[in-house]
Amino acid sequence: MRRPTAAWSLLLMLAAGCDGLDPVSNETDTEAMSGGGNPGSVLLLAAVSTEGPCNTVGVTGVQLVARRVGCEAAPPAPCTLPAEPPTLEGDAFSCPASDPSRLLGVEVDEGGRYEVQSVIEFTTGEREARCHVEGGNPEVLVTSEAVEAGMVRMLDDGEQACP
Repeated sequence: MRRPTAAWSLLLMLAAGCDGLDPVSNETDTEAMSGGGNPGSVLLLAAVSTEGPCNTVGVTGVQLVARRVGCEAAPPAPCTLPAEPPTLEGDAFSCPASDPSRLLGVEVDEGGRYEVQSVIEFTTGEREARCHVEGGNPEVLVTSEAVEAGMVRMLDDGEQACP
């Protein structure tokens, strides 16, 4: 599993009271920050509740994942996607967890439309996904410019069922 170092750096800076990141607006008017990520990738962050999943019998942990499900330009866009897009693995936590919520991140290194999910894992091997949205849209738009700049973006909660 790949742990985005920028997510942990951002957490440490926020915990220390150092918020040296400047908020920037994007097309969807969600919070975006510059200067906190790695140039060549966008760090998508989501606050994930530990209480719901970890208080459920049989849950072992939760992981944030992303899949590129569309092109940067709206359809019909001139790009090809695999029939089964690969899953990009992000941060995870195990249950039981002591904190009521965790800030998890996943890095994407290509412009496009992404589906970002908190995947709850059970002892039976089953999984349940909850989607993180941006401005009510289940597809999170990541621009090539944001990737080049190393943007860090905060997504909405993951209480929505995935499409």
